[in-house]
Amino acid sequence: MNFFINNFITSPALSMLPISLLRLSLVLSLLVPQAAQPQQNSPAEPSVNKTPTQTSDSAEKTRPVEIGSGGNIKLEKQYRAKAESLFEWHAHLLWESRYVTEGRDNLSGKSLLSVSSEFEYNGLSIVPWIADSPDARYSEFNLNAVYGIKLTDGIELYTGFNHIHGRENGVSTDDNEVSLDLSFNKIKKLYMLASIYHSFEADGSFIELAAKRGHKINNETRVSLKGIVGVNAGYITDGHKGLNHFQLTTNIAYQPDAHMEFYAYAGYNLAINRDINQYAGDELLDDFLWTGLGFTYRF
Repeated sequence: MNFFINNFITSPALSMLPISLLRLSLVLSLLVPQAAQPQQNSPAEPSVNKTPTQTSDSAEKTRPVEIGSGGNIKLEKQYRAKAESLFEWHAHLLWESRYVTEGRDNLSGKSLLSVSSEFEYNGLSIVPWIADSPDARYSEFNLNAVYGIKLTDGIELYTGFNHIHGRENGVSTDDNEVSLDLSFNKIKKLYMLASIYHSFEADGSFIELAAKRGHKINNETRVSLKGIVGVNAGYITDGHKGLNHFQLTTNIAYQPDAHMEFYAYAGYNLAINRDINQYAGDELLDDFLWTGLGFTYRF
């Protein structure tokens, strides 16, 4: 996010961590519905939850989305989405060693805790995303509305709107974004994604092209490798335009039953054409390694 770039004030991590965990716990407790019942339809092909196969029309038309770091749309492989389509509601808790968006380490090496959920009906997903840093005076709230349609077998289109409210060192900022994502899943074990999102505040866009390869170790464990190329088209107003960064991430996910999933990832970011002498927005664009640990519960 281009408005979370400079002037971060640090505070001791140990003293701030309990406060951040308490904030996120309170938010999560407010989000949990009192009586969420699973849907009866099962996916059209076997998935990791070992449910008997049965065609689900709603799962075939569109699949649920998740919100990744920075509140951006993150489309996962079909096995995971079809497993989630069995349930009306699910929640995600994620810790990341850095807050990384647009190839930038937005909090200068400080970590981020986030919680997100999703409420889906007939292809329309409402996804709140809430984050807080244990190490910095920083928090963010995103409210996403995403609609997906299946164009052809293996090709899906998603349009989204995202309202962003950030608070850093007591100063609040707001932005609104629109996004367009095209997913391609017609090549065996290879998943590709083209994404563009536009900021009304910055009056600019950012483009990402991604390819992901997954491998099933057993019924409970899967690993994947993902590469992303980012292009700045005025989204980072004070950063250089054009090729921006390349990221390579590896992920491992363990799903002991149909309701729970634990996952971890490690990523490396490589800056492209960084020029801090001419562009102040390139200061946080750098080469770095970061990691994440997450937990998903499906109701």
